[in-house]
Amino acid sequence: MSYETLSARFAPAFEEVAQGEIARETGRHLPFAAFELLRAQGLGAVTVPEQFGGAGAGQEDTYRLLMDLAAVDANTAHLVRSHLSFVQHVLAQPDPAVRERWLGRTAAGDVAGSALAEGRGAPLGDVGTTVSQDETGQLLISGGKYYTTGSIFSTWALATARLDPGLPRAVRRRHSGYALAVVRVRQPRVTVKDDWDGFGQRLTGTGTMEFAGAGVEDLLVVPPGDGAVPLHHESTLMALLAGIGRAALRDGVEQTRRRHRSPNTGGGLTPREDDQMLGIIGELSAQQATAEELVRAAGRDLDAALAHGALGGAGAGVGPSEGGEADGGAAAEAMHHAALTAHRAHVMVPRLVLDTCTRIFDTLGASATSSELRLDRHWRNARTIASHDPAAFMARMVGDWEVNGIRPVPYLQTGATDED
Repeated sequence: MSYETLSARFAPAFEEVAQGEIARETGRHLPFAAFELLRAQGLGAVTVPEQFGGAGAGQEDTYRLLMDLAAVDANTAHLVRSHLSFVQHVLAQPDPAVRERWLGRTAAGDVAGSALAEGRGAPLGDVGTTVSQDETGQLLISGGKYYTTGSIFSTWALATARLDPGLPRAVRRRHSGYALAVVRVRQPRVTVKDDWDGFGQRLTGTGTMEFAGAGVEDLLVVPPGDGAVPLHHESTLMALLAGIGRAALRDGVEQTRRRHRSPNTGGGLTPREDDQMLGIIGELSAQQATAEELVRAAGRDLDAALAHGALGGAGAGVGPSEGGEADGGAAAEAMHHAALTAHRAHVMVPRLVLDTCTRIFDTLGASATSSELRLDRHWRNARTIASHDPAAFMARMVGDWEVNGIRPVPYLQTGATDED
């Protein structure tokens, strides 16, 4: 299904979500209704292959939709991003039965949030959350997570977990000691706290999730760190940022058109007549177009890599390829190229968007800082998202490739680097 078709399908729902965005931001009302509207409209199944009941959208088209949604509500778009990450994890599963089960549930309307990040103080590269088994064979999860974006709104949470040595050998062998636990959010012994206190992305339910021997529905295989899932995770962050940049430019242009006051140093012209002000808008427009094209390029290159159906991806949504060594080599090169494109986008998109969110005020006056307009929310949301995975590390990996031929390293689990 093309982007044009998908855009026309979801545009009315996006417009409805946009209506309450500033009110939700002002009153700090979590967007349960907005997220439910999008779920009911089938947005959660947009990347589910058509043979499983979804829209079968590729990466580039999905990123374009995510930019459209982030341009009207960055918080709700982040919830959708977490769910899309879950679907990407499912698509990367080597077991066809697992893929079919969870793709079918997603197409039927189930949604999932993230519980992938360890709680504060967890050692780097380690996982403090553990899956064990009771005497009846029921899988149980214990531990805590943070940055659980979207989980408070969702049916399921996807949690990284260490497997208890007491689990059956076949389970431990299949998962190499670690797995992704699919946990029903609304059940006894699961606590979700809306305790995220960041100055941006305040309505994403990004906070603490605690498991006290809660039931586990399923265990998914952890996808490879040099495959499609981490690149999807990274590029969807950039899509959110690009959508926020579009919103900042849109709101700034609207205020510039309306403004009639001129500073005493402005030559007596309104902003819409002033060549200097128009020049600023022109520069920001060019920056925004560049940011969105970088995101789309990351999607196109990942689509091309996924067409090979290897390295933790699903070319047609049906799992990793079973092709020969030649296919594997081509897939590896395509994924490497996609990684470089994603990392380059990650270097530039935050810089472009944050500059837009700041400089748009140069075309306005002090009245534009009114809390009634909430124009500051664009910078706060962009700055918060850009802080997730600092661009400096992406720039270092790209530079190491350019100078030394060192390929970007696979992602590691976030954690504390000292012994405390």
